[in-house]
Amino acid sequence: MPERTLATVLDQCLGVGAREEVVLLVDDETDPVVVEALVGGLDHRGCVAVVARMPRYAVPGSEPPDAVARILDGASAAIELTSTFIGSSRARQQATAGGTRYLCMPGVVADTFRLGGPLDVDFDELRTVTERLAEAWASADTYRLTTPAGTDLRGSVRGRGGRALYGIAREPGAYMCPPDVESGTAPVEGSSTGVVVVDGDFLFMGRGPVAEPVALHFADGALRQVEGAEGERLTAMIERCADGRMENLAEVSLGLNPNGRVCGVPMETESTLGSAHVALGNSIAYGGTVDAAAHLDCVMQRATLELDDRPVMVDGVLVSGK
Repeated sequence: MPERTLATVLDQCLGVGAREEVVLLVDDETDPVVVEALVGGLDHRGCVAVVARMPRYAVPGSEPPDAVARILDGASAAIELTSTFIGSSRARQQATAGGTRYLCMPGVVADTFRLGGPLDVDFDELRTVTERLAEAWASADTYRLTTPAGTDLRGSVRGRGGRALYGIAREPGAYMCPPDVESGTAPVEGSSTGVVVVDGDFLFMGRGPVAEPVALHFADGALRQVEGAEGERLTAMIERCADGRMENLAEVSLGLNPNGRVCGVPMETESTLGSAHVALGNSIAYGGTVDAAAHLDCVMQRATLELDDRPVMVDGVLVSGK
């Protein structure tokens, strides 16, 4: 893998130091090339790489084994490389609350580190625009999200803080998700109505972008109907979660990584500049109040977002000054 993007992750994003213990969370589907490169990079920097192997979980947000949770809790830093997202787990929250720096990078592969790809960016520079957009979310009362594929969703974000994910976890307890760069919030529960047409991907719910768009119909902040063959990927996962709160509209966010693309790597798809995603289920980490079993992201392309009727992004292009 390119030394430049490897250094971006270890130095710019995580800021590793000599003699630090850095846990790499892996499972049977983790790309071994990525693990080998990160272990080598950590060794070169005088760190101790601790590879913690876990089961392959089906439901995003599943809890790691107790032994792994204890390792996380005592580590200087951790990088999540599992094939399914577990970054919303209680174990991760406890670890970061105790000071562990955490990069959530589930499903990344060697190609994610390619030159010109989503890790070949200046995350410090992207932080500025991401935090500025988070401020716009925080100051708004209403939102409207549309796309050329047919998305038209609106609701209230009054009193909700904006969330900025910009890839940098150099401070104790920081949690970030490179290559994902995004900003969004949790809409006020019960306030959102409309349709979301997913023409990107259902993240960690089957592999790869959708072949045909899927329409998700919302009323009073909850999913009411799913139209389209590949919608079964979402409905099956909701059923697997066995939690009635999974129909909650938990998040609306914009992707901001200029080198991302919609592809088979969920974190790159979600990050792509011009995309948007909504999530179902758990909204606690986004400023909401619903503590559901999982957090399920659904991605669409070429987003237009208006906050208080003012455009922030139009057809995938950020409005100047936003």
